[in-house]
Amino acid sequence: MAYQNTSAEFRPELQVKVEEAMAIDNKFIAEGIFPVFPVKTRKGYYKKVRRGKGQLMANPGTTAANDPLKRAPGTAYREISRTTEQDSWLCVDRGLEESVDDVDKQEESRFFDLESSTAVWLMRNIRIAREARAAAFTYNPDIWGVGYTGDVAFTEANIETFDAPKALVAAAQIVDKRGENANTLVMSRMLKDLILRSQLLRIYFFGISGGNAAITLDMLAEKFGFEQILVGAASYDTTKPGKDSTDANLTWTWNDRYMWVGNVVDGAPEMGGAGRTFMLEDLTHGQLFLTETYRDEKIRCDRLRVRQDEEMNTVNECSGTLIQVNE
Repeated sequence: MAYQNTSAEFRPELQVKVEEAMAIDNKFIAEGIFPVFPVKTRKGYYKKVRRGKGQLMANPGTTAANDPLKRAPGTAYREISRTTEQDSWLCVDRGLEESVDDVDKQEESRFFDLESSTAVWLMRNIRIAREARAAAFTYNPDIWGVGYTGDVAFTEANIETFDAPKALVAAAQIVDKRGENANTLVMSRMLKDLILRSQLLRIYFFGISGGNAAITLDMLAEKFGFEQILVGAASYDTTKPGKDSTDANLTWTWNDRYMWVGNVVDGAPEMGGAGRTFMLEDLTHGQLFLTETYRDEKIRCDRLRVRQDEEMNTVNECSGTLIQVNE
């Protein structure tokens, strides 16, 4: 049953305004790593067949000195046994509200539409928080493991000696060996800038005498077989409310310690891939971010709300691995 509330009014025209603003806020990459999959229940389950217990990559022909798959007349074929597990999702209701007082609304209307602008700002705040959750999830070695650790730190001081090609090839090999695909590379803005200028990457592309031709992300993706390279360029402000912000108060959302290499797939969990955003469809009108307003007559204001009902979750942790490039 769709979400109903006699006091809260669904405002699709504000959502349209927010959607347009999202094109400006192009630094968020969470949806690119955890594609949205709508679900009907807040909590749900699906079966999971793991590589080991499910015998998915077992070679039963190598378990004995003699070929164990050979069958003598009158005897049974060898059997293989598998076990399955149950995995689940649990959507979480999150949101922010802000009041738009009638006096402020009338005053600001001489300059801009306060209601629409507030919706945009609330959306941005929600997306900043979600991006931080996605970064913490993606760069969690307890989930994906550290598949490769660089020999030299990826820093400006080591720009002529750190080996990005070696790290990318090694990580892709780890994912391939698991029987998965590696179609996505995730890295921070700072690492992207360093890697594209690094000496050993230039030699990998052009040889010792390759000149000064620029290396682009498209070239990097084609060279290493990635369908997409997602650069985490989002940041957030740590300034306390009511205080002025300086550059010192800004923090990058995606750290420079790791890069992530893995498989991103849309659709139902059975399609595979590393993870999904499970979104409770009926309570969100099928939208990842929902904008609503309702009236608060006691203080003569409109209240704007941006909310979501979802959770990021792994589908297959074997579909991704981390490269540790800095301590």
